[in-house]
Amino acid sequence: MLRSNQRVPRRLAALAVGLAAVLAAPVGSAAAAAGQPAPPAAAAVAAAPAVAFPGNQVDYQYDSARLQMSATGGTTPYSWSAANLPTGLTINASTGLISGVLRGSGTRTVTVTAKDAVGATGSTTFTWRVIRDACPRC
Repeated sequence: MLRSNQRVPRRLAALAVGLAAVLAAPVGSAAAAAGQPAPPAAAAVAAAPAVAFPGNQVDYQYDSARLQMSATGGTTPYSWSAANLPTGLTINASTGLISGVLRGSGTRTVTVTAKDAVGATGSTTFTWRVIRDACPRC
């Protein structure tokens, strides 16, 4: 009767035999010379989107805010989302525009993510400080 620790060497031996067979197989022009069809070329994969860092933001409470996010790479169009935006702000999922009227105060660490047409994502993180105005209606 085999113990479980005796199975491991057999699995490793089988893996080594399989790996040796893969490494010995002709590839590319060597395969064509051996009369075998060449493997299909790997499809070019677009890089994931890279979301530009907008810099850390500082605004006053009750002010209007507008911040246009941008990205490069990936496959357009992008779908935008944001986590931990200051109270009163939203992001337009189609355009990446963050806008609204700042309602709260404090500092938030915001993460903005762009998802491209094939599902690859990229994101950036920055802080958004909202300063409480001593006289918001003066």
